[in-house]
Amino acid sequence: MEQIWYVLPVVMFAAVVRGYSGFGFAVIAVVGLNFFFEPQQSVAIVLSLDLICSLNLWRQAVKQAHFPALKKLILGSILGIPIGYSFLLLIPAETLKLLICLGILSLAALLFSSYRPFDAEKSITKVGFGLASGAGTASASIGGPMIVYYMLSSNLPTSSQRATMILFFIASEALAVITLISGGLVDDTLLNALLILTIPTLLAVYYGQYLFNRKPPQSLKSFALPIMVVVALLGIANSTHTLLT
Repeated sequence: MEQIWYVLPVVMFAAVVRGYSGFGFAVIAVVGLNFFFEPQQSVAIVLSLDLICSLNLWRQAVKQAHFPALKKLILGSILGIPIGYSFLLLIPAETLKLLICLGILSLAALLFSSYRPFDAEKSITKVGFGLASGAGTASASIGGPMIVYYMLSSNLPTSSQRATMILFFIASEALAVITLISGGLVDDTLLNALLILTIPTLLAVYYGQYLFNRKPPQSLKSFALPIMVVVALLGIANSTHTLLT
């Protein structure tokens, strides 16, 4: 457990990003934790921390979220979490992380091109992205970019995009953590890690929210894309190195 201190700076940076943008914590933090923990443990730690972080943001989010879209996304997540859990059990961890990171790069490329191969207002689109995010969250703690892609493709204002993502992550991550614990994939490593990381993470989230309230971004796109690309590249490099050694 002494290795947890090495990932503390990464976790705190991810928490600042979470407080500012409403997303990004799990995608960033899991890359750092995967260097020291088994994927099942990393996913459980990251999702639990992200859930704790989100609880401090929900009051403001409830006032700004777009609930019609939120309901469809959560429905999709409920369908996707068992699929992601199955992936976590059946597919080798590094192979799964590599595939998902390649998917993140593909989504980032679509966002750079502003190409939209779907109608963001259709119910089936909302459910589909919720399903993809739920599967990604339960399998490798990186379901966030799917929702980011959907939100940036919608016509919602930036404040509603951020708030809807916050409430979605609260619901989907709570379901994913319950699934992992019920499946027996979590041991006392989770509790020990939370005891060390929770307070620094909460402080960093508060700072990120302070930055958002002081100077919110004109668009989450310019903020989201670099993070998605960098994290995906780090994940690909780490997974490729592991697979080749």
